[in-house]
Amino acid sequence: MYSHLFSEIQLGSRTLRNRVALPATLTNYASGNRITERWKNFLIERAKGGVGLIISEIIAVDPEALAQQAIVTGFDDTNEVGFQEASEAVHKEGALLVGQLWHPGRQQLWHPTKAPMGVSEQPDALSWTVPHVMSEDAVQRIIGSYVNTAQRLNKCGFAGVELHGAHGYLIGQFLSPWSNKRDDLYGGDVAGRTRFVAEIAAGIRASCSSDFIIGLKMPGDEGVRGGIDSEEALVITENLVRTANFDYFSYGQGNFSLSLENHVPDIHFDPGHFLNIHKKMRDVAQGVPVMALGRVDSPELAERVIAEGYGDIVGTSRTLIADPAWPQKALNGKSKLIRPSVFDNWCWGEVHQGKPLQEHHNPYLGEVGEAFAEERLSPTPNSRKISVVGGGPGGLETAWVAAARGHQVSLYNGSLALGGKLRRDAALPGRSEISKIIEYQAHLADLYGVEIRLGEVVDASVVRKDSPDVVVCATGSTISPPPALPGGENLGLDAISYIDAPFGGGRALFFDMDHGPTAYATVDLMAEKFEQVILVTPRPQIAQNVNYCSAIGVHRRLHQMKVKIVTAYDVVGFDGAKVTCENVFTGENRIFGDLDAFIYAAPRRANDKLSKEMNGDVELHLVGDCQSPRNLMAAIHGGHHLGRTL
Repeated sequence: MYSHLFSEIQLGSRTLRNRVALPATLTNYASGNRITERWKNFLIERAKGGVGLIISEIIAVDPEALAQQAIVTGFDDTNEVGFQEASEAVHKEGALLVGQLWHPGRQQLWHPTKAPMGVSEQPDALSWTVPHVMSEDAVQRIIGSYVNTAQRLNKCGFAGVELHGAHGYLIGQFLSPWSNKRDDLYGGDVAGRTRFVAEIAAGIRASCSSDFIIGLKMPGDEGVRGGIDSEEALVITENLVRTANFDYFSYGQGNFSLSLENHVPDIHFDPGHFLNIHKKMRDVAQGVPVMALGRVDSPELAERVIAEGYGDIVGTSRTLIADPAWPQKALNGKSKLIRPSVFDNWCWGEVHQGKPLQEHHNPYLGEVGEAFAEERLSPTPNSRKISVVGGGPGGLETAWVAAARGHQVSLYNGSLALGGKLRRDAALPGRSEISKIIEYQAHLADLYGVEIRLGEVVDASVVRKDSPDVVVCATGSTISPPPALPGGENLGLDAISYIDAPFGGGRALFFDMDHGPTAYATVDLMAEKFEQVILVTPRPQIAQNVNYCSAIGVHRRLHQMKVKIVTAYDVVGFDGAKVTCENVFTGENRIFGDLDAFIYAAPRRANDKLSKEMNGDVELHLVGDCQSPRNLMAAIHGGHHLGRTL
């Protein structure tokens, strides 16, 4: 099984035990530009889980590359001990550790006083920062910075380095005709634009050990007019095969512009969406291994990547964020126990906001013992009878974890299908993979013997009849009508009710006080069924609770479907056919009439009736939305923690 994926491969003179790679993954686990235990653990646990090649997150090669406090320094000796400890531990587990060398150049995401240098005067497309153009002396100095950092990592035991030239960072700024307008040796034709990275590689090759791996991550398609497309990437690859001695190539899509959604293709992209680009590059790489990546969602697809020649190595960051041990589980025939990534980019969104990396249903992320943690849950010394009411993600997580520890667990679910609101979310356009979370939890509940009772609407009397020692309320929440809307019969229809029984017509208005991905997927569904959809929100802009990459996709789809977007208006009236809105800044009224539907996603209220009825009768715990309506991660992490402590 997976014979191609788990075969060895040579990178230079080093041997990888298999073809699975962790691409560089920013975690924000460093502090004060110093390596922390969690920074190291993230890498080590993926080595324990069976990964063959581990690429560290970005390492700054120069003081001007320190864009924020969570980026580690490689240009001085501050982190040498941490580098040594990480490399020793990763290699002890059988993987090879490569450090990603990075300079942002003109790109300003976090720190307006750092890294303002650029290849040309063209502004950064995201922050619109206009950089100071690098002189040839500055170019030579930065080349030296890359080489010196590589030497330091070589000394600290790293197996090699990867030069980060994708996503519009400094090396990519030299490679791309979109950003490189120089008229000296480092600009112009492909020979000039590749000179910077070729000289870096030559310097590293001349000064590091003979078995030191040098890889390059470069654009496969920038997704911007005048930039590197797949044809230009072929030309660059062919040039670098001749002029630079790289041990592997890796390719990224998009850069920090409106093409950034391609950088981490989300749930709305097909699995392996960009693999054809990597296959084209492999065809011209003349035997230099190519790492293929981008929404590789399963061991089966990873096996196909190798078997069918899309790449020689498979990079899978988000699947390894969800489950660091998926390679070993797949190899051992335990694929059903792999905690799936659903590619909604929650994890990326947390990092982009400067928060530590987190994942919906991996509560152990970055901890010692993260790999296979669910198989090492501490058994309870006192088995108790536990009734969990509610089969959404919070209730299911509590149930299987408690059962795995030895408790006798029964789960009541009012409907005939598990999943709660998450099941409805999965029914929306582009959201079907969300159901993988419920499938995984349900499988573990079955594996550990949870008694699941479907179609049972439970009140306090039903629960009492079972005489449980513990009751866990996971009864979810309900969408409230818009708070500024007067009471009465004409309150419109909440989004959950619409998802349960979608209909169409001429004109519909969607009122958005949610700003999350489910709300916009509901609008996608409405746009398929109504001739015109109007989206109204009281905030100055939409998608404020969607990660930046996926928010680009939200805007793109809404514009493609010609949804009319009206910001900064609250809903203050609805008479069954028209909605009255009020501008939140000026008080001006605006009326939208001739409506066939008024649907809203407004703040939720906890379904806490059962918990109030049971309070004082038995040991009682609340989890998920019935405790406080929040997000998916809060429900799952809260349920997991509760299951571990009962």
